[in-house]
Amino acid sequence: MNLSNGNRNIDKYLKKDSVIIRPMKVLDLDDVLRIERESYVEPWLRDHFLYELQTSRISKTMVLEIEGKIAGYVGLWLLHPEIHVTNMTVSTVYRKQGLGTKLMDYVMNLALESKFKVITLEVRHNNDAALALYRKFGFEIRGIRKNYYAAEKADALIMSRTMR
Repeated sequence: MNLSNGNRNIDKYLKKDSVIIRPMKVLDLDDVLRIERESYVEPWLRDHFLYELQTSRISKTMVLEIEGKIAGYVGLWLLHPEIHVTNMTVSTVYRKQGLGTKLMDYVMNLALESKFKVITLEVRHNNDAALALYRKFGFEIRGIRKNYYAAEKADALIMSRTMR
């Protein structure tokens, strides 16, 4: 399912100032993998992203660019009536500048424009910055996945937000 075609109203959220949110390309993977490695103990591998980009029929993966440099990305599974956020990361160099908010704005507007009913995600239980961001967007904790992040023996919180 590709929702990027035909959603003209969503386009207004893709480019603001020098920030552009656009579909991820295979050519972006070196930059995306660098951000993964700097951000996670167990980063996604190239093959994970390639599957999302080339094989999966439910995936939508976007990058956030600032002046031509990839600063972050968001991966989504479009499982109508649900959007599941698989991965959302901002490079350490660009954190605390509101870019996570821009990525989440994109997700929220995609959900509204395409009439999705709920957005779900998992987040590390001690990722205070991400938890604050998701709460700001109205997400609530719905459950816990014990030892979801196996290398760290860390739990994931299951969060969701119902769209109106």
